[in-house]
Amino acid sequence: FLAKGTKENIHIDFVDRSGAVTTLAGSGPTFDVIDFNDAFKVTAGSATAAGMRITVLLDTTVGGVWVVGDYRLLVKFTIGSQVIRKGPYPFVITE
Repeated sequence: FLAKGTKENIHIDFVDRSGAVTTLAGSGPTFDVIDFNDAFKVTAGSATAAGMRITVLLDTTVGGVWVVGDYRLLVKFTIGSQVIRKGPYPFVITE
């Protein structure tokens, strides 16, 4: 849950079960947020990566204060020739 009108860091940890990838640093992570009407609130927002963690600064005031409801976070990053999109990671905006 995120309070309406806030800016918060969201951390997403990944595990490569093959052990081939040990860091996402340099993977150029970005993120999208889609609202309950399937409209994009954020497209290709900048994220950071350290180790196997991607951090997104989720600003719920982009384009005006977001309304209360359900949202989906998706992250994208590049490993070698693969462009990987993970999610959705659901979250809720509350009063």
